[in-house]
Amino acid sequence: MTGWTDERIPIGVAPAKGEALDSWLERYAQRLRINTLDFVDYLGLPHVSARKMGTPLGKMVRRLTEDERDLLQRRTEVGAAQLTAMTLEPYDGSLVRIDPVSRRLRCPPYWRHYGNTSRYCPACLEGEPARWQLRWRLGWAIACTRHELLLLDQCPQCGNAPPVATRGRHRVVPRPETCRSWIILRGQDVRCDFPLAQAPAVRLPNEGSVLAAQHAVDTSVLADHHGAASRQRAGELSFLGRRALRGIHSQLELAPPVVREVLDECGGTTPRIAATHEVHDTHNIAVGTALAVIATDREHPACDELFAWLHRGNGRPIGVPRDHPTSDLGNWRPAGPRVISRILKASDGQLTLKARLRYRTATPAAAAPALTEEQVSQRAAKLPGMLWPSWMLRLLPAKAAHQPRIGGMRRACVNLMLIPGGPIGHREATRLMGNSHFRSQQEALLAFVEADHIASTLAHFSHVVDTHTIPIDYARRRALFADESVELALDERRHREICRSFGSRQFTPVHQERARWEVRRLLLGAEPYGGNHPPPWAHRFAYRLHPDLRGFFADQAAAVLAAHGINEPVWWEPPEDWLDGIALPVAAPLDITTDRLAALLAPGPAASDVARELGLTMHQLRLLLESRGVSAPKPPKPRGPGHPTPRKGDLAPDRLRHLYEDRGMQQKDIAELAGCSPGIVRYALREAGIPLRPRRVAGELARSVDPAWLRIEYHVKGRTAADIGRELNTGGNSITNLLDAWEIPRHPLRGHAPPPRVHTNPFADLPVKLSPAMRRISIRQNSLPALRSAVLVPGYPTRRSAALTLGIPRTTFNAHLRLVEDGAGFAVFNHRKRPVRVTPRGRTLLNEARHLLQLLDAQQPPQHRPTDMSEPDGSHRTPRLQTGS
Repeated sequence: MTGWTDERIPIGVAPAKGEALDSWLERYAQRLRINTLDFVDYLGLPHVSARKMGTPLGKMVRRLTEDERDLLQRRTEVGAAQLTAMTLEPYDGSLVRIDPVSRRLRCPPYWRHYGNTSRYCPACLEGEPARWQLRWRLGWAIACTRHELLLLDQCPQCGNAPPVATRGRHRVVPRPETCRSWIILRGQDVRCDFPLAQAPAVRLPNEGSVLAAQHAVDTSVLADHHGAASRQRAGELSFLGRRALRGIHSQLELAPPVVREVLDECGGTTPRIAATHEVHDTHNIAVGTALAVIATDREHPACDELFAWLHRGNGRPIGVPRDHPTSDLGNWRPAGPRVISRILKASDGQLTLKARLRYRTATPAAAAPALTEEQVSQRAAKLPGMLWPSWMLRLLPAKAAHQPRIGGMRRACVNLMLIPGGPIGHREATRLMGNSHFRSQQEALLAFVEADHIASTLAHFSHVVDTHTIPIDYARRRALFADESVELALDERRHREICRSFGSRQFTPVHQERARWEVRRLLLGAEPYGGNHPPPWAHRFAYRLHPDLRGFFADQAAAVLAAHGINEPVWWEPPEDWLDGIALPVAAPLDITTDRLAALLAPGPAASDVARELGLTMHQLRLLLESRGVSAPKPPKPRGPGHPTPRKGDLAPDRLRHLYEDRGMQQKDIAELAGCSPGIVRYALREAGIPLRPRRVAGELARSVDPAWLRIEYHVKGRTAADIGRELNTGGNSITNLLDAWEIPRHPLRGHAPPPRVHTNPFADLPVKLSPAMRRISIRQNSLPALRSAVLVPGYPTRRSAALTLGIPRTTFNAHLRLVEDGAGFAVFNHRKRPVRVTPRGRTLLNEARHLLQLLDAQQPPQHRPTDMSEPDGSHRTPRLQTGS
């Protein structure tokens, strides 16, 4: 300031560092030997009654208007930026909230210190008389780090919060460091005039928790108070501090020793708690903030003990097991994601497996579910129906025993991978992945792999899938190729040529079906079936697969994708570096090089020998070979000169003639008796010159067998197809062909869930071809009333309201819907929506059901037709309760 303007006050008073605006104006007035309101009048600032809290200084210290800022700048030549820095305006929106019109202070986001009054440090007022710091008005100011004193809120003599500036016009200007509050003495209003510099204050230990908390607040909250990290840190400290104060008030006897230590630092008194609200004086905030800093400092020895005490603030025990971490988890959300994560991890031992996955409590990134159903569907589109073999190897224990349900375990893994962070359950995840719901899959996984390992690893896998791009849309492939009734085209001529090129005869119809099965497996990324076990030939087929055939299958799958306009790789495995940053509990045997594998597999050894050489189990070896895309085909045996070995035993010519011609045995039965294959029996018959029996005329077996008799023998009596075939002098394959042609359900494979009992199809006499889903539903008991209930569900808010309106018991109504969905094999209704909605596949099924029911009702006499429960306008009316099918 080099020159004086006409409006400039001749005497200048420079603001001190960190000083508040009203403190500076008060000092300015004292320098001019006038009271503050006269000084305000002299400057040209407006004012109101002297005794009111709404004096201009009270508003100006919060925020200056443009006119006030320009006026002060002209009269004092203090810059606009410096004037703004002496107000609370820089803290607006982060630490304080100022009304933009009235400049009133609203409820702040954290500690409720409104800033109308100021805390103070007696030592600071003694060293710098009347220089009140602006930061003393913030709720986070609890201690003076310079003099190591706890800040004061009130005057020790009058008990009031001392004003910073003088209120009212007085001929005698009060001393700078005295209390300017008015008190009533002998019936008159007089000033308190207590010397605030002599006020007793609590001295804080240099290495104590309160001073450490003030330093932590200065660096993590006040330094960048508008930043997201500072806001999150302020929310943590404020929430945990208030919870600590309530805990001290309600259950101090259960508090850890560090709570007593902090109370002793702050004077040894218990914080005051009002009946209706929390008291946010310096003592309370200091105790709460210090305890909150300790509870969030992972290096402090009392951190975990104190946080556990805060977490158990309600004093109620936690039950086990639970599907949700805490009943009041929503009350902790203001504390921020880091505190929520600690609460979830602390609850990990009390949760079920699905809850641990949903909240990721077994991982460092525990958090409340935040994904939508659409985002979970996007994750499902990135996953095949079975977990990738290399990732399954990372999940298996290092010394895994023989596990026959490895296929079901892989399906259970991808089902469970849809649960972390999302809103859906295991059953919804199973349907979304197109897998069959078998409880045995998850039970086998839990019996074989530790639950902690599953909860941590699968949650990691889900996070990796969400954060990376996968080049295959598995959901689209499941929609196109999962239906096994849609046959995949196969170049049979090329298949035959490749097999003959290396001396194999694996091009028969059976082998062609296996080839199509392999092509479908490549397209789906999973075995094309929904059970726990692959076909019995699948493992040997994959292990002995010739490289030329493997390339042929990949070319066929690529051709199928090209025919559908899909530009994706046929087969894909996640790169190993995706899991580099994740510390998985088990080291997978993936360090075995491909060259070593090729050297071991070149002679075509047995799988057990290779597994023994590598120290793996059979299933670990199969997963390893699948992830590398290699196999061990047997080299062709050289054919040398020699004479055929004479047939002996049951294959001797005389014995063979007796068994085949005299006793009429089939080649398969002779092979079983002789302990060889049917092909060897056929060759032995030709060598002995025994003519083969002529084949049956096409259709002769079907014309000679009664379908009702076959259903009774197969289903009621439980006979096998081979046993019935022996009675009819035919093979078991011919009987199974009849079972499929007459739609007689086959016996389940061992280890699979038994099929439902077969009942009469109510639509059998209708001239309509049923869809596969409708055929499965119609052969179940009570299928007709179940379909009648299902077609009436759309439009109702809930299943409960639909059952009440239709007059059907709720349990019966739910059983009807389960029967329809289980029989169809897919979700017909989206029960999570309100009102209940129909899925796209379910809409097609319900339209077919309505058509069939109309045709069926049209064939019945009018008196026997079921009551129509729909009005012409599409609304529903309450029907009479009907029982029976």
